[in-house]
Amino acid sequence: MGRFLVELICSFFVASWTGVVKYHGPRPSMRPKQVFVANHTSMIDFIILEQMTAFAVIMQKHPGWVGLLQGTILESVGSIWFNRSEAKDREIVAKKLRDHVQGADNNPLLIFPEGTCVNNHYTVMFKKGAFELGCTVCPIAIKYNKIFVDAFWNSRKQSFTMHLLQLMASWAVVVCDVWYLEPQNLKPGETPIEFAERVRDIISVRAGLKK
Repeated sequence: MGRFLVELICSFFVASWTGVVKYHGPRPSMRPKQVFVANHTSMIDFIILEQMTAFAVIMQKHPGWVGLLQGTILESVGSIWFNRSEAKDREIVAKKLRDHVQGADNNPLLIFPEGTCVNNHYTVMFKKGAFELGCTVCPIAIKYNKIFVDAFWNSRKQSFTMHLLQLMASWAVVVCDVWYLEPQNLKPGETPIEFAERVRDIISVRAGLKK
């Protein structure tokens, strides 16, 4: 029920800003020892991916209505929250991630390893956390068409609520492509940092993003 509700709510959000999304590749499945990683432009990345698959996501704690959704609906699909200001959260979250990817019945785990929103022209360095879980990494590339509307969310200048309202009020449609790419595994002798950089290359090339 939780999975269906999350997918339905996200579908309503995408429809509210006249979203046209093209998905390429096989839809993610529930299986242990895998994690999905994607480039990050806006919090709507999560909504666009979530309407197809009820991912459990790792996300910073937010106040207001976003926090309410986090503590209720998204909690039901196994999402994991953290607070950047609390150093001890890192150890707790790392353990939760390792435990989650081992569970055969857990929803697929989604991580945005850039750790911040980027303008969809570039990718920035991927943090290594998702790449040292000892599991298969499944890359997802997201590319928005800026001819219609700029989906980039600058969190320093605009709240997510205002960003969402701006998309809803815009006459233009939000058009984007999503590619589910070939799963990758750590190669012999490869470090987690090198693994992260290799996956970043794969996503950047597919989405036509600069490094």
